[in-house]
Amino acid sequence: MFSINVEFSMYIKSVNIVVITGKYLGELTGDLLVDANNTENEYVINNVVHMGYKNPQMNKDTISLNLKPNGYEAEELVGKCLISPD
Repeated sequence: MFSINVEFSMYIKSVNIVVITGKYLGELTGDLLVDANNTENEYVINNVVHMGYKNPQMNKDTISLNLKPNGYEAEELVGKCLISPD
């Protein structure tokens, strides 16, 4: 199972996406995440921006994802744990 603890979230209006970044566990295999505390809140993954860093000073267990906006505010995601629904 994949999970990400969201540390940063921002809506980019010009391309209509929400970018989230955070520490993750597991392997991302699908295109859907749900809130760990309320599985009715769904977040569709549009794109994986990067996984890990080449710079050894950066944290290697961080991932950035582009999400499709769906009636939520990007700032609401900070501090949430999103998980794959499987």
